[in-house]
Amino acid sequence: MTILKRFTLAVSCATGLFLTSEATIAGSLYLPTNLSPEIESRIARLFVQANMPVVKRPISIKQVQLALDNLGSKDPDLSASVRRYLERYSSRTGVTHTSVATYASTEGYHTLPNSRGTESDSQYEASALAYLALNDWALLNVGGYVTDRENRKDEFLEGTFLSIGPDQMQVDIGYRPHWLGPFQESDMLLSTNAPALPGVTLSNILPFKFLGISYELFLAEMSESDLIRSQEDRDTRNTGNPRLFGLHLSFQPVDGFAIGFNRLMQYGGADRDDSLSSLSQAFFNAKENDNVGIKGRDFGNQLSSITTSYTFTGRFPAAIYMEYAGEDTSYSSEYHLGNTALMFGIHLPKLTRSLDFSYEYAEWQNAWYTNGNYGDGLREYEIPMGHWGANYRVFKDAVGAKAETAKLIWDIRNGHSLTFKWRQLENKYYASRDYVPAKEGSLEYALASGPFIIGATITTGTTVFDENYSSLSGFFRW
Repeated sequence: MTILKRFTLAVSCATGLFLTSEATIAGSLYLPTNLSPEIESRIARLFVQANMPVVKRPISIKQVQLALDNLGSKDPDLSASVRRYLERYSSRTGVTHTSVATYASTEGYHTLPNSRGTESDSQYEASALAYLALNDWALLNVGGYVTDRENRKDEFLEGTFLSIGPDQMQVDIGYRPHWLGPFQESDMLLSTNAPALPGVTLSNILPFKFLGISYELFLAEMSESDLIRSQEDRDTRNTGNPRLFGLHLSFQPVDGFAIGFNRLMQYGGADRDDSLSSLSQAFFNAKENDNVGIKGRDFGNQLSSITTSYTFTGRFPAAIYMEYAGEDTSYSSEYHLGNTALMFGIHLPKLTRSLDFSYEYAEWQNAWYTNGNYGDGLREYEIPMGHWGANYRVFKDAVGAKAETAKLIWDIRNGHSLTFKWRQLENKYYASRDYVPAKEGSLEYALASGPFIIGATITTGTTVFDENYSSLSGFFRW
């Protein structure tokens, strides 16, 4: 029995014991994660104006309802639009999201940022989410995402998972997404750049009243790799499925300020140790269990981050957020992060009455998303699991980089909107090959008609290999 199956069985048994009690609190549903840009941008505005900083996703529906209560009557138009959207979650069963997009590429291609591996020369992508409330304490979420990549169809069950338990201890079993950090356009540890992993998650849906504490821990299984270093013979590479353990802990000691701590541990697979006892030892004593370079001693691959998010209300509401992350440790210390990354972002949801602006910056040192024990690094189906900037290089190149994203949303009127987005990335000069700065601009027009949204996006840019690309896509969302 694998460690994931044992963990699932243990959580299921514990939850079963809980369910035999008189608990009547239903499990909570989640918003889509990077699937519905229009509602997700409105939710981001809502949380800033409600003075509720966000430090991870997915966001639960109960959190959105709490934000609406906190906002009160300060922005009636925004509140009304969000409440209309939440009506699709009000029944015992329902479809909460559908999206279809088609692509026409005129030249070149690249992997689209935060798009679960979809490429610019893909012909289509589609996604859907639905749910069924089985009873007062269990929800079945059903979802999927499909696209064609490299002339093949990729199908993922992202959004398909069972939710059971109360708000303080909800268990999600299945393909639940994880986004560890406050950023809108990507994060260093986990985002939607790669598909969601199958696993088990335990978390509280609403923060505890004491210090606003939120937690989340999960254990998942990654896709198969044939580059796993043998734990007994460091010159041998084997085939297997690595495990991924994740932990998030955050605090909101005062209104408008949150600080979060995140940890990822990639381990196991093939003949590598995947026991819970060894996982615990490596978690609490990284110095003695990782980066030691000794036969049988290197447990796996570890990443950590510290995030902060500040929200400011008033006439000009704003959110400022930061992240400091490390790939493994440094100075043979438990506390110094090695191969560091620094991210900064600002969101101005009301730059003017109709303009929403955000800017995000990231810079990281070498060795991110690569690892000696796992030859293809932190990836799912060869797609980096963190920042979209890792797409812009030769696969497995351990080069550092800096990336920038600027986004401007113009809500014109009567459901019309324009979104302009600019990205650029520059790999460091010490790379294994000569890269040029990558640049990309996109313009999206969307028209809302009731709950339906139709629109088109035009994108053009230059890759780090000095290759031009452009594409036109049309989409329908509900």
